[in-house]
Parts: sequence; C-alpha cells; structure tokens
Amino acid sequence: MKIAIIGGGLAGGAAAFMLKNAEHEPVIYEANDSIADGASGNVTGLYNPRFGAQWTPQSQYFSKAFEHACDLFPKLGDIDHDPSGCMHLINDEKKIIRYSKMLESWGWDEDDMQILSQAQTSEICGIETGFQGLWLPRSGTVSPPKLCAAYSDGVFTNTGVRIDDIDAVNADLIILAAGPTLRDTNDTKRIGFQAVRGQVTMVKETEQTKAMKTNICYSGYITKAKDGVHMVGSTFQRWLDHSEIIEQDDVDNLNKLATAIPSFPTELEIVGQRASVRTTSKDHFPVVGQLSDNLYMTTAHGSHGILSSLMAAEILVNMIDNKPQPLSDDVLVALSPHRFSL
Repeated sequence: MKIAIIGGGLAGGAAAFMLKNAEHEPVIYEANDSIADGASGNVTGLYNPRFGAQWTPQSQYFSKAFEHACDLFPKLGDIDHDPSGCMHLINDEKKIIRYSKMLESWGWDEDDMQILSQAQTSEICGIETGFQGLWLPRSGTVSPPKLCAAYSDGVFTNTGVRIDDIDAVNADLIILAAGPTLRDTNDTKRIGFQAVRGQVTMVKETEQTKAMKTNICYSGYITKAKDGVHMVGSTFQRWLDHSEIIEQDDVDNLNKLATAIPSFPTELEIVGQRASVRTTSKDHFPVVGQLSDNLYMTTAHGSHGILSSLMAAEILVNMIDNKPQPLSDDVLVALSPHRFSL
C-alpha cells in the first residue's frame, strides 16, 4: 500500500520506518530542504519517559514507548546512541512524593528506576549534585537528525515540497506528521494545536565537567559532553512562535543550571545555540490515530518526541493493518484526535 507521510521529522520518519518494515510503500513529503530541519534538528536529544505519579493511560504510553526505544536504538547503527543513563534530581518535596508514588504505581524493576541517596547520586553523576536523584540507567541520548536519517533509509523522500492540498496527493492513505503547520489545516483546526518555542544552549566542557558520567535533569537538563560540548536546555515559551535566537534564553538556561547544581562551574563558554518550535495539544498528550477514512495523524509529541513518535508509529501501523495493539483501548482513546470533539 502506498502511504504518503506529510512531514520529515521524528514523527514522519518513525512512521515511515514502521510502515516500511510492515512491507508498505511509504513516501515522505517534507516542506523544508532537508529532513529533521525543525524541532527534530537538535544535535543531541535526551530520551526519558514523561513521568506521572499514577498508572494513567499517559503513563502506560510513555512506559511502553521507553521500552520500545531501548530495544530498537542499539540496532539502528549510526544514530550517536549513548545509553549513559539520566539522573533526575529530587530538588523539592513535591518530587520526592511524586517519584515515590511513581515507583509504586509503575512497577518497574529496581534495575530500571530507583531513588538514590545524595551520595549515590553524586557518585553516579560524577559531580557533586547536592540532592537525591531518581536514576534511570537505560535512558540516554541520540542524534535526532541521524535518527531521522536511519528511519528514512530506503524510503523515497521528497524535500522542499510543501503539500497545501492533501486531496491532490497520490496515495492510498495519508499520515499527517508535519508539526506546527498542522495548526493551519481545515481538518485539524478544531483540535486546537499550540506552538511551544524552545532554545537550547551548547557550552564547552571544562576540566570539572569532563567528570560527568551521565545526563542530569532538574527543571531543565544538561547532557554529558559529546565532542567536548554539553547541551543545556531548554526554554519553554508558549507565547512565541519563531525560531530566531534570543540571547537572554542562553542566560536563562545557564542561570537555571547554576541554581539547580550550585557546584557546577558558573563560567561556561557558549559555543552555540538552537531554537525551534514544537507542537503540543491542549491536554499535553500526543495526537495519534485515524482522522477520517484515509487520513491518519501523529503529532503533538512535544519535548518527548524521540520516544513518543516511535510508539505512535507502531500504533498507526497496527491500525492500518488491523492488527492487535500493544496498548489498551483506554490509551488509544486518550491519544485519538477525536477526543477533542467528545
């Protein structure tokens, strides 16, 4: 079956990958001159499940997505996969309550997620953190552009092609995976997509930060250095809808880091930055499913797109092929584009 995918970022690439493996004929249409040119274009991307204290459909979705990604990423070749783990600092009382409840309700094995003492947290991170931490040893980083390239390997891809009329597309089915532009289509206006701008800051490693052994999250994050550079992120601006660089955002990212980890060096050399606009939904959960007879969508993956887009792709392929789903009906209802019209 020939299936057109509108969008060449993580969502479109993952859909193409899963469809190709299911022996369909996916074709990608990307408006920009290259794939992964928008929100999927950061050099380094951190993958973590989106946390929730209770075992909700949202928690089930991201737990399964994490499991799927951890199984697939080591098999994909050159995607700069570094499963060096991620430490989530427990730097307020709300987090210790939330994370403790999550450990109980999610039921993950202790080898996959556990709360550590302050001393254990600092030892694993390689620097003094000053807090306890929630440790996810199977988390890590990939290169989103390289991941998109691996997904789309062997898939016919049209770049620099903007699709304004999906009815004119020659395909048996169409999957909308175009991010921010979906807000402007008649088929999706009722969903009420929202734009969120974020800017990341790249800083040069120092003699002290070379000791970092894992990625660290607080209310922001810093990645373990790759090629001598840490990624620090990210701003979160619902009121902006552009990808121009804002100098103050670099200041804000570094101030947040300094506040979260007081032992971290304050004199950091900025060597780059990147801003992009992501798409999110009104309830902050991805929109995945069948929109009409021959029209499907996978979008609004927000800041967890590395994991979320892969899980969404598996769900869509099973829908198209009428195969059993890996998740419950409650999860599928929570993802459905029709949930906003109920």
